[in-house]
Amino acid sequence: MAKKQPELPGTRGANEPEPPKPIKAIDDAIDELEKSEGKRTRIGQSIVDAKKRIQALLVEHALPFYEYEDGNGVLRKKFRKESLGSCKVKVEKRTDDDSDDGADE
Repeated sequence: MAKKQPELPGTRGANEPEPPKPIKAIDDAIDELEKSEGKRTRIGQSIVDAKKRIQALLVEHALPFYEYEDGNGVLRKKFRKESLGSCKVKVEKRTDDDSDDGADE
């Protein structure tokens, strides 16, 4: 359950409503959700690490793919991924003073 600091007496203004009463069942459900989300994040990271390890091994052994049988007896392949990426790079806008048209030489 989330820990809240108790409110000091006499600090609430006359026009401020009272804070809602905490509901233990909802707090417990929120705690369970946050724990599950943390587990999901850790599992996701372990999946990424395993994929990186497989790719490194495929490169190390110079294999374009690896054929294997999964837990259900289905024949599958893992392929080595090689890609070329690009992105836009922002540069400063050129002004007329900066232009190099060769006229001043």
